[in-house]
Amino acid sequence: MLKSSRSLFQSAAKTLLVATSVLLVTLCSCSGHPEKIVASDSANFELIAIVGTNDLHGALAPMDFKTRDVTATDYQAGGVAYLSSYLRIMREELGSRMLWLDAGDEFQGTIESNPNRGAAMVQFFDTAGVSAAAIGNHEFDFGAEAPDTDDLLSSLKHRMKEANYPFLAANITTASTGLPAEFPGSSASRIFQVGRIKVGVIGLSTVDTPKTTLPTNIRSLRFNSLHDAAVQQADLLRKGGADIVVITAHAGTFCDPHVPQGHSVRKPTDPQGECHADDEMTKLLKSLPPGAVDAVVSGHTHSIVHHWVAGVPVIQGGASGRYFNVIYLTYDLQHHKIVPDQARIEGPIPVCPKVFQNQNDCNGDRPAPKNGRGPLVTPQFHHMPIEADPAIMRLLSPTFEIANRTKNEVYGQAATLLNAARETESPLGNLFADAIRASAKTDFAFMNTGGIRANIEPGPITYGEIFRASPFNNTIVTMKVTGKQVRNLLQVAESGTRGFPPVSGLQLKLIHPDSDAPSSDLNEDDKTDAWEINRLLEVRLPDGSLLDDRKTYTIATIDFLVLGGDDMAWPMSQIPTDRFQYTGILTRDALASYIKTLTQQQGAINGPGNLLVSPENPRMIFVKKAAKKRSRRRKRRHRKTV
Repeated sequence: MLKSSRSLFQSAAKTLLVATSVLLVTLCSCSGHPEKIVASDSANFELIAIVGTNDLHGALAPMDFKTRDVTATDYQAGGVAYLSSYLRIMREELGSRMLWLDAGDEFQGTIESNPNRGAAMVQFFDTAGVSAAAIGNHEFDFGAEAPDTDDLLSSLKHRMKEANYPFLAANITTASTGLPAEFPGSSASRIFQVGRIKVGVIGLSTVDTPKTTLPTNIRSLRFNSLHDAAVQQADLLRKGGADIVVITAHAGTFCDPHVPQGHSVRKPTDPQGECHADDEMTKLLKSLPPGAVDAVVSGHTHSIVHHWVAGVPVIQGGASGRYFNVIYLTYDLQHHKIVPDQARIEGPIPVCPKVFQNQNDCNGDRPAPKNGRGPLVTPQFHHMPIEADPAIMRLLSPTFEIANRTKNEVYGQAATLLNAARETESPLGNLFADAIRASAKTDFAFMNTGGIRANIEPGPITYGEIFRASPFNNTIVTMKVTGKQVRNLLQVAESGTRGFPPVSGLQLKLIHPDSDAPSSDLNEDDKTDAWEINRLLEVRLPDGSLLDDRKTYTIATIDFLVLGGDDMAWPMSQIPTDRFQYTGILTRDALASYIKTLTQQQGAINGPGNLLVSPENPRMIFVKKAAKKRSRRRKRRHRKTV
């Protein structure tokens, strides 16, 4: 499929680059059958490409993985020097008719990017030539650029000053004035000349931002309605001469199927999975007036999206630069409108240093083909080989050199894959919770699922893997609490809206997420929010005794939750402030120390004799209370915390 679509597109691109009397676009449909679309006069039509990236999360270097085969094969995925090679090929084909938009969460997430607070990522985007970017919730994570400043937005402002591309933010205002937030070189929207047409681009940020970054860092800002901002800016852009209006948004959706099944080119009439009705981007597009926007580059949900929602093509490429997508739009210059049936989405396009020959991608998680994955070979894109871009490698060489000094240091051994899961108890989740509890020396501990960002592969556990799993600079906080306050904390944390956070020192009995559960207005605001669902049935200690509501215990978690992130504001407000102790210990450092100690004590972690998830004595027991399944919103909403 991949080879076929590349070949067909290459032929189309060459046709479009030559001045002819007939515009001939030859592409590949999802089913692999070629099609031809003929427009009567090429002088009256302009084909443009909108390249979408999102949630790179500082993934400058390729990431190391192992296939899920009996005999595992090491392979790599991602890497911005390889992404740049794909983009260069597209520019050679399309010239000025290519627009590259990023949907946010550029900086936070890796040992290469975090130490300089995303500065190296800005250098990459500048050099590779991104057109514009949305502002993601994790753009605010670094807070102050220097310890001697009180401006908790200064780190982001510094990155914006360094950038030669604009950050677009249409729905972010200043809390004190209600006026648009002022960031260096940013605006709500902007018009770009793309080939012979003008493309207006609106930037949007998820309204969930205050709950998915440190709340203190963005207390001076408000994140307003996506709908209102999009309608207003689309109207202004049209009046300002925009032929096409595009949204780049750090707000997303989930669409079936979730797992990429291979690179293809889709047309609007091809079969496609359903996009979830209650997700942020789906709701936005279904609420907009018809024709308000023409395409969307989305992010935040770390999902694969190459779908049409309410007639609008929407793309998203997972996370960490492992995939990207392209929207092709044909504009009728004579009648001043898009030709809807000629819109195409190419993707998800895998970004790989090497691909498995029989798969044409670098995804070792999905089952191998019947004839095996094949050897790792140099990938091709539109008939051109993909090699690391030398200019990007030279640019990032100092960054890689610094990171390599620490990332390969071994802290322990993993007997099997240490995976994290949001909907169930998981080995890596338990390991995190145990590490926090051991470091804080408390009775109990719990950790949010969204703070665990990657699995740890079998074999040597390096500091680079620990960093990738725990990239946020969250610190451990201890609390002296009553049993009733522990129950309040866990009731909200385990509501299911943001997964089921791992615990240590406790056993929880919970209502299964597919079953109905009661709810109540805990914060007395005359409405019942999703986090007020009570799935917590029972809390027991390791000896089997029930938690005593009147007894005093100690519990540890991370500052992000203590400050109200992930809907924890109300339960945390019920605990007197003098009961909190901020240790200053980074979660990542606690995890590294615990892995080293555990390996020394018992050998490889998560082996047959020391499983982190005990089948006989699980920490989470799920029971079904009703046959009726909950709505998709209740079942999936927690996945939005990224």
